[in-house]
Amino acid sequence: MMTDRPQWEESMGLAEDSTQITFTCSKKEREIWSEEALEEGFSSRSKYLYVLIQEARVYRKHGTLADRSSEERIEELEAQVESMKRRLENEQGEPRFRRELSDPGYLELVLEETYKTLPEVLEEVVECGVLDNRVRKEIESGLYVMAGKNQVEYEPGWGWRLTDDTC
Repeated sequence: MMTDRPQWEESMGLAEDSTQITFTCSKKEREIWSEEALEEGFSSRSKYLYVLIQEARVYRKHGTLADRSSEERIEELEAQVESMKRRLENEQGEPRFRRELSDPGYLELVLEETYKTLPEVLEEVVECGVLDNRVRKEIESGLYVMAGKNQVEYEPGWGWRLTDDTC
């Protein structure tokens, strides 16, 4: 069988639709790529570089490598976005600080389709700041009452502490 392909292509076992390209780099780079190819389990440096080029194309086109972990992360982020949209829809028209913590409407804001333990639910309530308005005013009032009785003192930049009289 006679083809138009050069003899060296046939002797290298290249597929019929394959061709060779010439790539110029430093000897040090060539050695590094050869070592990486071996470490990654590639039979040749050419195959390794081909895979790297394909990954770079995907990265350039999509901004991330198209591997399974990226897909899972995208799914996680999409679920978070949906959860945030649902929370925003539930919150519109009703200020957060007026809701009771046991209100089912409020609890729907911190729950999702995935299971959460009670400590996880509590952590989310604390992190979202819903308790700030409720607790802050009561604690500030208490601290000012205690300061009026010389039980605590405040130092700007440092905060509150018990007075020496109290200790």
